[in-house]
Amino acid sequence: MLVRASIAFLAVVLAGQPLSHGQAATTTSTATNTTATSVRVVAPRPPMQARSYTIPGRTEPFEASTIFTRATGIITERRFDIGDAVNAGDILAVVDVPEIDRAVDSAQAAVDQAKARSDNAVQLADRAAGLAGTRAISQEEIDQRRANAIEAQAALRFAQAELDKLKTQKEFAIVRAPFSGLIAGRNFERGDRVRGDSATADGWLYRLVRLDQLRFVIAAPPDLALRLNKESKIKVGFTELPEVSLTAPFYRSSGVFDEATGTMRVEFILKNDDQGIPAGLTGTGTIELTFKGTSFIIPSNTILTENGVTMVAVINDSAVNRVPVTIGRILGRDVEISAAAISATSQVIINPNALLRDGDKVQIEAPPQPAPAK
Repeated sequence: MLVRASIAFLAVVLAGQPLSHGQAATTTSTATNTTATSVRVVAPRPPMQARSYTIPGRTEPFEASTIFTRATGIITERRFDIGDAVNAGDILAVVDVPEIDRAVDSAQAAVDQAKARSDNAVQLADRAAGLAGTRAISQEEIDQRRANAIEAQAALRFAQAELDKLKTQKEFAIVRAPFSGLIAGRNFERGDRVRGDSATADGWLYRLVRLDQLRFVIAAPPDLALRLNKESKIKVGFTELPEVSLTAPFYRSSGVFDEATGTMRVEFILKNDDQGIPAGLTGTGTIELTFKGTSFIIPSNTILTENGVTMVAVINDSAVNRVPVTIGRILGRDVEISAAAISATSQVIINPNALLRDGDKVQIEAPPQPAPAK
């Protein structure tokens, strides 16, 4: 009891003593951390209302197909070669498949046999059903003949299915063009043996391309890809064809940025009715871009990067708010950015401290006054 009373008395005495030097320093430090940080800011400025964007591209066929055969045999006919134009459904090659021919004949005979048995069984069943009321035949015999007729009809359907399967396999021996186009490659000669449904990719017969329309494909960086839409157009030219200058409308885009290159595949459609422009030709495309209010120019020393995310720090209600942005053009000391949360009235912090966090209180530092003239 005496010890507890002594401790209580000591606590009361210390409560009335002034703070030591170390305690006072700790209190002062805590108060300092709650004060607002002084920062300098800049207002984003819009880029030019319109500008040209030039980017390389490459032509590709509108459609392209690698043609195989599902028949195994010897090629007896080759009706087209590289450079030939074909129409959809044209016969390109014929494969001799004597085994399937013999199998079709055998299956046809099986169908004829099954049909004769089915017809006979149906007649016997009908005749028995007609004698049911005369007691000239037992009910068991009637039921048996009906079952025989059903079984014979099922056997006929099975034989017909086998015949149809073999006929389909025989049709595979005739290789046809899936669409109208140009033969761009051939991988066989007459007399070669081919294997149907081959697991290897080198057993193809033809490569067929459609060239009356071409895809002009570009690898668009983010600042370009995010500005393109269905109304976008590109003016295309080729160094090897100086007389050609075409305008191609937007067709489609992949919608994702490639992890390796950071670009998006975007396609435009080129009319090529005379097929004067080959596929695989590299050209240059020029796109007129207009400012839509989500792109701005800011100093490059306002950019922050954290965990691979590019952002800027803006002030909202005297507090820090970090906003992710997409980087566009690098313009010397300035950089073009795109972000829906940025406007012309935003206050972007210059040289933001890496320790600043969302919600930290800041105060705007007055800009330096110019020195008086002497």
